[in-house]
Amino acid sequence: MSKSSRQVKKAKLADHGGGLEGPSGRFWTQLIEPKGAALLSQTLGPCYFVIKNHGPGNIWLVAHHGDLMDVRAGHVRATFARGTITVENRGEKSVLIEFEFLPIYLKP
Repeated sequence: MSKSSRQVKKAKLADHGGGLEGPSGRFWTQLIEPKGAALLSQTLGPCYFVIKNHGPGNIWLVAHHGDLMDVRAGHVRATFARGTITVENRGEKSVLIEFEFLPIYLKP
């Protein structure tokens, strides 16, 4: 193995554990203003809902038929949801969230 090959491998390994610095581009994103809220769905069919809070403060997740909870900055939450999903920012700074809807395929 050449020296340059070892350097490339080390760079990839060093980057792997660093975590996500910002939105990944694979999910929907939403910036929520201070003391604001975002209505993410209103008549949603049954699905799994995944949300990541990029911070800097906590958000309040309200998923109809799912979770009602705080999601701390840097944390991810997956829950069942149907109907209305809202996210509230109760903090003094804007919060960036990433989210995704994953359909549940029911057998006929």
